[in-house]
Amino acid sequence: MTLPIYNAVVYSVLITVSLIICQRLLRRFFTPSPLQHLPGPRPESWFKGNLGQLFNSKGLRYHHDLVERYGGVVKVYGFFGDEQLYISDPSALYSIILKDQDAFDETRVFIETNKIIFGEGLVATTGGHHKRQRKLVTPIFSSANIRKLTPAFYEIAHKLVDALSKDANISRGSENPVDVASWMSRVALESVGQTVLGYSFDPLQTPSSNPYTSAVRELIPTLFSLSLLRQFAPFLANLGSPSFRRTLVEHTPIKAVQKVKNMSDVMYNTARSILRQKTAEDGDSVSTTETGDKDLLEILVKENSKALHGDKLSEDEIIGQMTVLIFGAQDTTSSALSRLLYMLSTHPEVQGKLQAEIMEARNAGNLDENGDLDYDTLMSLPWLDAVLKETLRLYPPVPFVRRTATKTRRVPLWQPAHSHRALHAPMESVVIPEGTTLFLGLAAANRSEDIWGPDAKKWKPARWIGSHTASSTMKDAPRLPGIYGNGMLTFLGGERSCVGYKFAQVEIKSILVTLLSSFEFSPTPDHVVWNLSQIISPSIRKEIVGSTGAREVHEQQGLPLVVRSIIETS
Repeated sequence: MTLPIYNAVVYSVLITVSLIICQRLLRRFFTPSPLQHLPGPRPESWFKGNLGQLFNSKGLRYHHDLVERYGGVVKVYGFFGDEQLYISDPSALYSIILKDQDAFDETRVFIETNKIIFGEGLVATTGGHHKRQRKLVTPIFSSANIRKLTPAFYEIAHKLVDALSKDANISRGSENPVDVASWMSRVALESVGQTVLGYSFDPLQTPSSNPYTSAVRELIPTLFSLSLLRQFAPFLANLGSPSFRRTLVEHTPIKAVQKVKNMSDVMYNTARSILRQKTAEDGDSVSTTETGDKDLLEILVKENSKALHGDKLSEDEIIGQMTVLIFGAQDTTSSALSRLLYMLSTHPEVQGKLQAEIMEARNAGNLDENGDLDYDTLMSLPWLDAVLKETLRLYPPVPFVRRTATKTRRVPLWQPAHSHRALHAPMESVVIPEGTTLFLGLAAANRSEDIWGPDAKKWKPARWIGSHTASSTMKDAPRLPGIYGNGMLTFLGGERSCVGYKFAQVEIKSILVTLLSSFEFSPTPDHVVWNLSQIISPSIRKEIVGSTGAREVHEQQGLPLVVRSIIETS
């Protein structure tokens, strides 16, 4: 790109930003904001508001403190004094996610960024386009289809057991720590690769070298590092043709932008190659295989070939679904598995109950033809289900999502919002103006004492067992609009809920049961830190003495746990 063209683009962006600033200043001067009396923190700066605190790898505490200090509806600030809302009130969330979901949609930042990275998959479309895609994609995640995939999950989990045994060099009395976060990332990608695409990304036998594997693992942290810059994506999306915007991206002198571009290219090209292997030369009929429909992509392509012309997905749309499903399932599943193993390692009494339950089921003969717990038994184990639900409730891999108000709506509140001005009466509802950006606090809502009781912030799997189930804890509690576990919001709800949430449960349970049948896990003395990069990930923080003699803090990604063979410790 020539320098004059690049300068013209920069000037266009500056002019657009200037117009937005002037518009907001005039609106604030002539029109009182309906959000002016809501409680909230002061902006860190007028330029970026509170965004630097909200999109911060160490910002989990800030998110929790917002709700603890200001309540279920909090006013925060975006760029140039833009008033935004951080919402965790259950009644407001019910309205936004379900009752009035037609007035709240994904932000343009989210849509335009995903369109660039993933293509036109479910996370990059809205309105009728999204509904048409969802209508075709949702049925492939039926219970019948997922049941057929269970043996594949087990097969991959057994490979993981072999790999962990070698990594830990397990022997009697061994105390060798293993980075389980790295292994959970690898097994999650291999599981979703084989069951969704019928493709092996990582056989779990050698150090991973697949470029797709690296792209999927590094995408979320890289995108999160660009969180502030991404806010300008909607402006850039309107600049010229797609080829012009591609050229603009290629010449952007920001290392993280180039990294995202390269990762996007790897994911797209890999998905296109896999899809074309699945289809005949005319791009419509599915090639025959000896194993039949052993992966969800074959089912999707077959169903797409039967769809009416107006409902049929294009090749690029199918590629978009493939990339989204692989990416979405890999990172969230690896995050959930890492947290599950960490919680079990730090609560050995719960780990012991779960292992006893698994052993009892195995001894009862509830096995499939390969000697693993059959599907029905796997899905009905009480402690397994309780541990999974409680971990996903308290520690959802995605702690918040964002929405934008496409229409002005008044939403009710379960708990009145108290103004920062003493003379202003508590607010029983809030008017959300069109164009307002919202942070929906999923983790905060999942921890609401109004819903889950006074011990809501404690990890307590027993709350899901028998008479202690969450539904009986608070009889008059409000209901969250989620699709899983008494309405918890880990998999969201409404038209933007996770289409693969049943798939994720079976995958996680299969892997966890296989691991706990072979190993027990215990913590190391390391200080574990859980980082916010949209999807939660662990690292280890250590203090070391530097070359100057001063103590320095260093962090390293990963989650080391001690892994012991059950046979050798029993």
